[in-house]
Amino acid sequence: MTRRGPLRRPILLLATLLLLIGPVTARDDAMASMSDLLARGYYSSAAQLNGPNLVQRFPDDPEAHFLYARALYYAGDIAGAQASLDQATALTSGSVPARHVHLGGLLRFARGDAADAVRALQNAFRREPEYVYAMDWARVAWQAGLYDAALAGFGAAADTAQGRREPWPHVGRGRILLAIGRVEEAIGAFETAIEVFELHDTGDARLPSPAYVEAWYRLGEAYESLGRLIEAEVSYKAARSSDPNFGPAVQAIDRLTRRVD
Repeated sequence: MTRRGPLRRPILLLATLLLLIGPVTARDDAMASMSDLLARGYYSSAAQLNGPNLVQRFPDDPEAHFLYARALYYAGDIAGAQASLDQATALTSGSVPARHVHLGGLLRFARGDAADAVRALQNAFRREPEYVYAMDWARVAWQAGLYDAALAGFGAAADTAQGRREPWPHVGRGRILLAIGRVEEAIGAFETAIEVFELHDTGDARLPSPAYVEAWYRLGEAYESLGRLIEAEVSYKAARSSDPNFGPAVQAIDRLTRRVD
């Protein structure tokens, strides 16, 4: 009996540690499972089944309410998403997380308040300079016709760590610049998109990024608008070569051929 005595304290400590780790692991697993559903696009299941179960299991956990709010937003329940987001924010100690501000901006836009939505999305990015926050800021501003704000958002996205490897911010900037008649600047943006993709392309995918194909196509549009038809044709053919099934490029080449004939 005396020899077993010293072992009791480590055993008790291990048992206590396991009790403490158990609930944390269960909580983390539940949150990860919900996040995975959202990442895979199972919004209905997340909103109707997993989300309610999550907040029932963890009623005082802001993460549970936030994930449920995201699920409701993706499922189209804007009022429910706002209520869950408000609950998540109320349960959060300290400053409001950037992701709460970001989702709040998306909800404002869904309710038709574009100007406040853009301000909220800009605020989210200032709090936490994430690529997706800047891209949503740009997208919402673009859809609302706030072109200067959209250009700023795409520029901010391009300056993030992820954005420096992504052609999409430059494609977005180019499309806006082309639409408002700043054609030479648009050409520069599309050329940058192409350069960024080619610099970081690993060649693993069967087809290149849709952004790469679109950049070549939009570059063709820009050249065609200036009457530079040879450069336009080269660009359209590059888009078609990158993706032979990209219909707009095929149609543009056919149109140019008829125009020249």
